[in-house]
Order: sequence, then C-alpha cells, then structure tokens
Amino acid sequence: MFHRFSFMVSGSFLPLFIFALAASPADSEERRPWLASSGAEPAPLTTTAYKMPATVRVRILHTKKPFSVGCTGIFNFMPLEGGKVVTSDRPVVVKPGNRQFIMGPTRFSSEVVVAPIGKNDFVMVNRRRYRGAVLLEPVGRMTVDVVEQLPMDDYLYGVLPREVGGDWPIEALKAQAVVSRTYVLANLATDPRQRYDVSNDVSSQVYGGLEDEAPAANKAVEETRGEYLLTKQGKPLEAFFHSSCGGRTETPNYVWKSRAAEEDFSAVKDSYCRADPYYRWQLNLGADTLRNRLKRAGVRVGAIRKISIAKKTPSDRAWVLGIYSDSGTREMSGQNFRMAIGPEALRSTLLTEISRTKRGFHFEGRGWGHGVGLCQWGAKGRAQAGQSYYEIVKAYYPDVSLVRSAP
Repeated sequence: MFHRFSFMVSGSFLPLFIFALAASPADSEERRPWLASSGAEPAPLTTTAYKMPATVRVRILHTKKPFSVGCTGIFNFMPLEGGKVVTSDRPVVVKPGNRQFIMGPTRFSSEVVVAPIGKNDFVMVNRRRYRGAVLLEPVGRMTVDVVEQLPMDDYLYGVLPREVGGDWPIEALKAQAVVSRTYVLANLATDPRQRYDVSNDVSSQVYGGLEDEAPAANKAVEETRGEYLLTKQGKPLEAFFHSSCGGRTETPNYVWKSRAAEEDFSAVKDSYCRADPYYRWQLNLGADTLRNRLKRAGVRVGAIRKISIAKKTPSDRAWVLGIYSDSGTREMSGQNFRMAIGPEALRSTLLTEISRTKRGFHFEGRGWGHGVGLCQWGAKGRAQAGQSYYEIVKAYYPDVSLVRSAP
C-alpha cells in the first residue's frame, strides 16, 4: 500500500520534502505575442472551503523489464517501513522478480523510497528527471510499479506540454491547466488499497516529468493556481477532454459508463477546431486485419461483408455499428469498435463514410478522441480568436462553476 509518506532516518520520522525548480523565463513571449494573456476580464471566481491535496501520486512506470533509478546529485533509498538507508551518487539498476525486486546488490520484497538529498536535485528514472520522490513497489509476479509523489502544480507542469503544446496560446494552456487539475481532483484515490491517483499515459493524462516542461505551460499553471471546476452537486467535475471534436462535442453516456453526472455535460457545437491536422481523416483496413483486431477484442465474426451505423448519438457519432458477416449480424458499440481497431487508427466515432473496397474497408471521419468535454484544438482556436480561459472552459462545460480552493 502506498501511503502519503514520511520516512524514518536514525529512528526518527522526517518529512519527505519535495522541492520545485523555478520555471525559466519565457523568452519566447517577445516573438510569440499569443503567449501573453488576452487582457480579458478576470474570471469570476468563488473561493471554496476545499483545499488542494498536498501531493499527487502518479504511476510513471509499470514494468517487467529492468530499469535504472538515479539522481542529478546524491540520493538515498530505503524501505518505506524503515531500515538501512543507502546513499548513492550513481544510477542503480532495478531488476523485477517474483513479488520482489533487486536494487543494486540488495533484494527487496516491499516498497522502497527514493529521494534526492540536495534541494536542487531530481530523481531520475530511466534517465528522465522527476521533481518528486518516487516509490518502488513489487506488484505481483515479475512486475514493479514506480510511483512519483509530488505537489499538484509540479505534476501539471509535466502534463500540459504533453497533452497540448508548450507553445500554444496562454489562454488555451490556462484552460487545460484548470481542466487537468480538476480531472486529478475527481480521480484522487479514496480506497487505501489503491497505490496511485493517476497514471502517466492516455488512461489518465499524459505526463512526462521535468524533461517535457515548458515556460509558457508552467506560467499557465501558476496563473490558475488552485482553480478547478465544480459541479452543481458540489464536487470536482470528472473533467474529460480530447484532442479534437470534429465540430460537436459528445456527452459521456454515449461513450462509456461514467460516474459523471449527465447534466454536467452538453453536446456543444464547435467551429474552432478546424485547424487540427486530423480534423478530417481516412483509414483503409484490410478485411483480414479488421477481423483479427475484432477477434483480439473478443468479437468473433465470419468473413465481413458490410459495416454500417445502426444508431447515431445526438452529436452524429456512431453509437452502435452493425457488422454483417458470413456468421450473421453482430452489433457493437462505436466506442468498443474504435478501441478494438485502435484509437490511433480509427481516430473517432464521428464517421462520415464506411465503404467496402476490394481488399477491405474504407473509413472517413472527423476529429480525434472520444469527443467528451474540452476540445483541445477548439480551445486553441478560441484562444487565438481572443477568448479568455474562463470563456473557453465555460464553452465546453457550460453547467459547472470555475472556483478557487482555499489557500
């Protein structure tokens, strides 16, 4: 179990301090005026009694392969439950084992904390720098989780450049900062058995640590510090977002089962994401390839003759697809079909054409992603058109409030 931890040295408990490196000046702002704030009226913020959590737990690695742990300076590692503190000035190789791992010459069967000694140093995992301390934990057979623990805004520094772009307009970056912060708050682990709050991939939010930080993105995080989206029920919104909506956003009930309240989302018309290079896309897929991908997803069909949209959502996406094959007709949700084919290939369920070709099937569509919540390319377009981050988030989440947590 991963606790928000202190670690014991010489028989006494000392807090595990996590130090933040000050952002470097954004010298690109003189050349890129859209990185400056829009000058719009400030957001009408209400301060809530809610306080931001001291730290966020991010799983940055889940692996069966050996990996290295090091530091930009000298670092300590020791069992979380207490024991001998080991100090090193060079990287240590970690080799997963059966419910244990070998770190350097030592074998561990429980969690190990790794933390820098110097306040300006950073832990490194596979040569990538991270602001927080990390916890190594054996999880099952031949697998190790690496979970970083760090302050909320330090985490967001490493999210924004990976989710959007470090050189995007500042108001779009601020909108993403608010949405990403809200997403974390809605997903903080409440079960003590859960070892982390979010992961570093598309199943949560893409996060790259210190290596991917950008001055403008850091500025956006700092200028929205403590701000998040609150539902009418008084809870942080399950703030979904995606790359490009293709002209209209979707509500979560047409995509997957979600604990998010249906009334917190709207299908919003959006003409601002047309600059997305994948606003319109095509995919050609061989018949055998298509059938095999469905099979891997647990959907067995015969030779496929036709695919058609059986039901559409209010935003014109494929809600249910009919798959006609030699073995009969099979209906499948559009989202499950997309996941089976591959979300990087079938970019969305906003399908505008499905046709049979000599070798397989031809798909055409618009947008990239599930379409729920904030459209990132739409946010960029809105910011370039002069909208403030408040106007942007209210456009995509019209029925929630932008608030600030208590200091």
